[in-house]
Amino acid sequence: MPATLVQIDAKQKTRLARLAKLNGHSFSQELQYAIDLYLVLSPDIDKELEALARSANQPAKRASRRLNRTLGFVSRALEKLAARRRLRSEQSES
Repeated sequence: MPATLVQIDAKQKTRLARLAKLNGHSFSQELQYAIDLYLVLSPDIDKELEALARSANQPAKRASRRLNRTLGFVSRALEKLAARRRLRSEQSES
């Protein structure tokens, strides 16, 4: 394999060295894996991830709307219950 000189900053080198140690690889192997991963990712990965996030967001929005309707129902039910208790309390005092 031909050698190539690559300049990386200190943080990148530290992170790659830590990953190499955790994975039982040499620094060079870990750097090669990182480059392979970069090359495998589609150039449109941002668009794909955005589309996935949008599709996952739709059920969350529906669940949020249902929860808001449920909370409104419970709030109205509690108001009616409180009104009935006040009425009973007023009637028993009379």
